[in-house]
Amino acid sequence: MTRYLIFRTDRIGDFIFSRIITDAIKKQNSSNKIDFVCSKYNSNYAKNYKDINKIYILDKSNLKIMLKNLLEINSIKYDKILVLDGKRRSILFSIFLNSKFKLAVIKDWRPLLILKLFFNKFLINSEIKSQFDNFVSVANIIDLKVNKKIDYYHSYKFKKNNKKCLKPNYTLLHLDEKWFENYYYKDFDYMNLNEKNFKLFVDTIFKKFKKNILITTGSIKIPLLEKILKKYFKKIDDNEFISIKHKNKLRFINNTDFQDLENIVKKANNLICCEGAISHVSHALGINTIALVNYTGINTGVFWTSHMNKIKLLYRNDIKIVCKLISKIK
Repeated sequence: MTRYLIFRTDRIGDFIFSRIITDAIKKQNSSNKIDFVCSKYNSNYAKNYKDINKIYILDKSNLKIMLKNLLEINSIKYDKILVLDGKRRSILFSIFLNSKFKLAVIKDWRPLLILKLFFNKFLINSEIKSQFDNFVSVANIIDLKVNKKIDYYHSYKFKKNNKKCLKPNYTLLHLDEKWFENYYYKDFDYMNLNEKNFKLFVDTIFKKFKKNILITTGSIKIPLLEKILKKYFKKIDDNEFISIKHKNKLRFINNTDFQDLENIVKKANNLICCEGAISHVSHALGINTIALVNYTGINTGVFWTSHMNKIKLLYRNDIKIVCKLISKIK
């Protein structure tokens, strides 16, 4: 049995991606123990995996908790510590931890002296290779074998499905903040979605896929979507709406939390989204996906998705152009 401590204090999508490593650890020896260091944010998600033995929260604003975790971690004597998030706070905290072997995946070479002094191995998380290939390199260093078929949701406890009324096999359109200007990166291209061309977008999806459509949103309130809801939809439950025109063929679930979204993706025939955590979910669940990526960030899009065999990338653009691109997809 080998004891592993893995640092993953960033986003949920990154945590899901790290299941490549945890899957390999457990398939090497089911008795291996895996503990995680998470942020307060993603710890609420990570705790749903039964194969994670313990979760420590790294909160740099709470020195008392940091000291408590430091003492507890050092009392366990981990065989291998893997800093997969590349965060400086994780690298600095891991300096004070005792282990036979330490590895760090980093974003740049700036803490080079620290890395040489306190880590056995380190590698840069470069976009020269895909993120999947980078993680295969990590696995090779620690004598793990990455399987061709990875069960990202092994031992995962899905949230109880409260949307049982949804008939499966729909087209899922996830409209989170990444679609709308002033809610995401300033240098990204945006789709100029509005009340008028929303109808064009929906009609294009109906015509292309010939499926019912379910629209979901993230946790950030978007005023335009609130206007669309009031104009084109009728409320049937707390956060559920049906189309005034299309009835049950077009439904809308507002303010969806991530675990609800996983259940919704699970029942979908296909997904249209901006590339991100949700496309990691759709890949893990084997759902056909169209993901929008920025033209200037296409390398980053490919970096994250090159191993995904059911995804098609489209450039972020005016919604009329996006509609034409969707229509041409084979």
